[in-house]
Parts: sequence; C-alpha cells; structure tokens
Amino acid sequence: MGFRATCATPSFRLAAWLRSLSVLALWHCLAAPAHADARAFDDTLALLDDMEQAWSQVHDYTKLVDKTERLVNGKITEQTVFVKFRRPNQFYMAVLEGANKDGELIYPAREGSELAVAHAGGFKGGLARFLQKTVILRKVVPTEFRLDDPSLGEWQHQVATDASIGATNARIAGNIRRAAEHGEGEIGLSDDCDNTGNCLLRLEFSFPADVGESHVVLDGENLWTIAEAYGRPMYVVWYNNPSVRGPRKVKAGETLFIPRYYAASGTVWVSPETLLPVHIEIFDANGELYERYRYRDVQLNIGLTDLDFDPENPDYRF
Repeated sequence: MGFRATCATPSFRLAAWLRSLSVLALWHCLAAPAHADARAFDDTLALLDDMEQAWSQVHDYTKLVDKTERLVNGKITEQTVFVKFRRPNQFYMAVLEGANKDGELIYPAREGSELAVAHAGGFKGGLARFLQKTVILRKVVPTEFRLDDPSLGEWQHQVATDASIGATNARIAGNIRRAAEHGEGEIGLSDDCDNTGNCLLRLEFSFPADVGESHVVLDGENLWTIAEAYGRPMYVVWYNNPSVRGPRKVKAGETLFIPRYYAASGTVWVSPETLLPVHIEIFDANGELYERYRYRDVQLNIGLTDLDFDPENPDYRF
C-alpha cells in the first residue's frame, strides 16, 4: 500500500497559522494527482520538523498526564500522573490517581547514575518506606532501581526516560518517516475545533500491522535487549508476542515478530500555539485502544531547580 494523504478544510484561524509556517500545502485530498500525495507527505515531515524545533526550545516543564494503557494480558490500567522534567533527562513523577496511587520516582537517582529512586504507592509503599528507616533492614529493601526493573518497567508502556514530550515527538516522527521510507501507510490532517472555537491540529495515521522482521532468540537475550537492538520499545515487542510470559522469559531458539511500526493506527492532537502534542490515542491491529495520553496544565520553561529532582525535597515522600 502506497502512502496516502487525506485532507479537510481548515478553519480560518488554523489556516492562518499554517500559512504562517508555510505548510498550507499540507492540505491535499485523495482526489488530487498522485504527486500531490508525495508533496503533502513532504509537508507533513516539515510540520514534524517544526514540532521538533518547538521542543528544542523547552528547557523544563510540569504537566498532568491522564494515562490509559492496555497491557499484554488485555487488562486496562488508568492513572493520573504529575510530571516534572528538566533537560537533559531529569524526571520526577508522582501518581495522583489510579494504579500505584502515591507512588513516586526520580531519575536519575543522583548525577551520573543510571538508576532511579522510587517507591510504590499504597500500603506496600508505606511499609517499604518504614522498613528503609530501619538500619538493619535498609539493605534488603531497595530504594534504587534500573529502569528495566520488573517493578518499574513491566507494567507500563514506557520507562520514565521514554515518556517525555520530546520522546513522544520522536516516536511520532520516527514512525511517519519510516513509512515514507517504505512507501506505505496513510496520513490525514485536519483542524479539530470545540464549540468555543478553540482548535487543535489533528494528525491521523495508519500503518500496516503485519510488516516487520522475524528474530530468533539467542542465548542471553531478553525482550529488553532485543527491542533495543531493533530500536523498538520493549512493550511494543512484547505486545506483539503475547505468548511470551515476561520480558526476561524468552527462550533461545524462539522466534519473535518485531513490528516495523509502533502501532497500527492513531491520532495525535497538536497545539497550534506550542506545536507540542496534547492528546494521543493509539490503536492496535484489532482496533482496540492500546494507549491514550492527555496532557493537562502544561507549564513550559518555569525554571525548575535541583530541589525539584532531589529525593530530600520535603514535599516528596521518599
């Protein structure tokens, strides 16, 4: 299937915004000649470049994320997470609602470390924090973890360092550019306005779900190392191989399917003011919701300090 671009008639406000970015050629219909599709796709890539340029001007931010994810076993998890981010790659996360409520994470645990400091929410987290204050038990109740530790990385789609706005931009752009390289998939752009006239850019895409590579597992490999070798998120590889019981439970000689794309289809809503994504919905090959993220109360370049990423911050519960 060749790559196709669809169109919609943009509102005056959004059309003016697009014109100011010199990407009005983005709006092409399927009825247009074949060369128009290629031009529209080139303009889509230009828009992605603008989104990446906008992200390059962000030094830090805070946001609330309403997060819904489908796990390999079909279970749906929902959370509301408060996030602080500062370049180059510092994170503070606190779960406000949903699974693991009151859990917290800071990455990195200290300058130069590849570990995160974290604690679970609920009774389990409270008990762990109490035991960590007991000198005799401190060493057997860990506070620092690798990002691929089962307690952190196996029940959610992205590890902390893959959950930033910049990483989200990179996933969107990477998949669309890959589709351009292979000449497959479909894309559509339109404005999405509410009844008050507030508009967002709506980017819709679909990719063939059955294209990819086969990988025969070697001794010593696991889903984390295999996914890294192919440049794919671990959870995407696991989701596409649901017979695997866990990321570290693959067997030598087993054949895995490594999908070319992150998912079969999705929609990304982008703010025309910030050129950053504010709402994302991704679907699997069966049309089931794979993940949904809605960003709220996003505050950019507010001057976060070292204290915001320090476990000793009195506002935190480490």
